Amino acid sequence: MSTAADHLQHVINHWADLQQALGTQQAGTWPPVMGIARLAEHLRADDDAFELRALERSPDQIGATAAPLRIAVLDVMTAVDHQLVDVADGIASAVQRPPTTRVPIRVAGPGDDIALQLRTLILKDDADERRWSFTDPRRRTAPYAAAWLLARHDGAVGPFGRLTGVHQDQIAAVARWAAGQIDEALEMARRTQALEDRPCPHCRGELRISGGDGQAPMVRCRGCGRQWTGQAAA
Repeated sequence: MSTAADHLQHVINHWADLQQALGTQQAGTWPPVMGIARLAEHLRADDDAFELRALERSPDQIGATAAPLRIAVLDVMTAVDHQLVDVADGIASAVQRPPTTRVPIRVAGPGDDIALQLRTLILKDDADERRWSFTDPRRRTAPYAAAWLLARHDGAVGPFGRLTGVHQDQIAAVARWAAGQIDEALEMARRTQALEDRPCPHCRGELRISGGDGQAPMVRCRGCGRQWTGQAAA
């Protein structure tokens, strides 16, 4: 089973793939009309009364034609970006130590090496790259937030307190959701959907189609267990 760390790394690894997918066109619709048509040919061979259109979706049906992939991917990127940054904001507000520049110290004078060293340490702490930024748009992005949350999840050192169990749960939940959204957008996740009003030609049971992960779709009857793929019926 994938962990929060796996999911966060998944976001980091595939963000560039999402950016590349913005300029591509969607390969098909879901359920896959052409794939269903090919499966229906096998069904017709089993039952002549089962017409080809029984597994097809009419173009005028709601949801039959998906939006161009670039729009769907943009929506996913926007949502994932917002959610990861939002969770990072909340956790940073709770566990990130305030910059030490807010602490008053004496002004370093000539030959005051201790004050100069302290001032240097304070400036370094304020500019620590491990800090989560609430203002820098270049660092308030999904992959940066995923990397920052991953470091907090793993307990990496830095100007932070310990995470609570609630914080860990928040990270796990948003990481799992973000990884799932990316899988859907990049068609890496297999989906299953009922074929409404399309009963099995053998037992009239419910047919369900699985696919959407780049593999050939498969139709299976929940009643008699028969299934159809690009090959012969099983």
